Amino acid sequence: MKIGVFAQTLDVFGGGEFVAIAIANTLAKNNYQTVLFTNKKVNPKAIQDFFGESLHPSIQTVKQPTLVHSRGQVADFYQTIFQSYALKSKCEVFIDTFTNCVFPWTDICYIHFPFLNQYSYSAKFPYLSSHRLLQVGALPQVLLEKNLVQYNEKLILANSRYTAKEIKKYSGKKSQILYPPFTPTISKLSKQERKRESLIVTTSRFEPNKRLEIIPHIAAQTSPDIKFAIIGRLYSKETLFALQKTVKKLNLEDRVKFYPDLPFKEKIDLLKSAKLYLHTMIGEHFGISIVEAMALGCIPIVHNSGGMREFVPKQYWYETLQEAACSINNQIHDWSSEKMEESKEIAEYFSYANFSKRFMNLFSNYCAVKN
Repeated sequence: MKIGVFAQTLDVFGGGEFVAIAIANTLAKNNYQTVLFTNKKVNPKAIQDFFGESLHPSIQTVKQPTLVHSRGQVADFYQTIFQSYALKSKCEVFIDTFTNCVFPWTDICYIHFPFLNQYSYSAKFPYLSSHRLLQVGALPQVLLEKNLVQYNEKLILANSRYTAKEIKKYSGKKSQILYPPFTPTISKLSKQERKRESLIVTTSRFEPNKRLEIIPHIAAQTSPDIKFAIIGRLYSKETLFALQKTVKKLNLEDRVKFYPDLPFKEKIDLLKSAKLYLHTMIGEHFGISIVEAMALGCIPIVHNSGGMREFVPKQYWYETLQEAACSINNQIHDWSSEKMEESKEIAEYFSYANFSKRFMNLFSNYCAVKN
C-alpha cells in the first residue's frame, strides 16, 4: 500500500514538522511504501542536525513545484489546496499533516488547530467572525468543509483535547487524540545528567506572536542570581532586536541571553543545565517544546490556558507576569531532584515510541474499516 504524507514545509523546523517526520518514519518502519510530499527539496542532514532524528532511508520525497510565488495568503492557501488534491491521485491513502483543513479527498488529517475555529469563523452562516483577508478569501473552502465533507469517512487526529474540543464545536466530528512526540534522541540524552543551575530556558521561534517580550519583564521581578536563556530559530530579526533593546533598558544584559539558531546539541546542553522552563504563549494548542524540556528534567512554568494544562501540573501555571516571577522564585528555591524526575516521568508519556504505537493502532483500525 502506498501512503502519501503531505508536509509542505519540511524546510522549516518545528513541532508540526516533526509530527510529519514521525508519521512517515513509523509507516516506513512498518513496511509501508511511504512518500513525503513537500514544497521544497528535503535536506535529510538538516533534519538530522535539528531534530536528532533522520528520515527512514526507504521514504521517497517528492518536491512539488510552486505555481504562484509570493502573491499573498489567499493565493498561497488555494495553491496548497490544489497541490494536495493533485497529490491524492498518487497514493492509496493520503495523510495531511500540514493544512489543518479537512478536504473531501484527504483520508487522514492531523490537526494542530482547526482552520475552522472560533477566532476566525462563526459556527453558522455567513461563517465570518473575522474580516481579515484570509478569512474572507477562504469562504469557499469553509462552505466546502462545512457542507460537503463526509467526516464519517475520515480519520481526524487532534494534537490535544483542547484542539479536539474546537474541532467538535465546528464540524460536529469527534476526533482521535494523538499527542505529538519528542525525539528519541532526547530520551537517550535525558539519562546523562548534568549539574543544574539557577537557569530558566525558553525555546521558541523569534517572531512577534510568541510573547517573548514578557521575559525581560518577568526576569526583572526575579532574584538577581537567576539567569534566563532564550533559544530559537531566527524568523524575525526585528523581534530579536526589540528584545535586546528591552534587556538593555532594564539592565539585564548579564542575566538574559539570546541564542538564535542554536545547534541541536547545544540547545540540549542548555536545557540539561536549567532547573526551570518558561513558556510564554497563551492558548498554546499543545506545546511540544514544553514536553521536550520536561523530558530533559526542567520543571515547566506555563500560562493557565490551552492544551498544556493537560500535562503540566496545576502548581506550575501562571496568569500574570507577577505570578510567573513569583512561581520562578519559589520553584528555584524549592527545586529538588525528585521534582525533576517527576517532570521526566510525565514527559515519557509523549515519547516517540508511544506516538508510533498509538498512530499505528489508529491507522490500522481506519484501514480495516475503509477497506
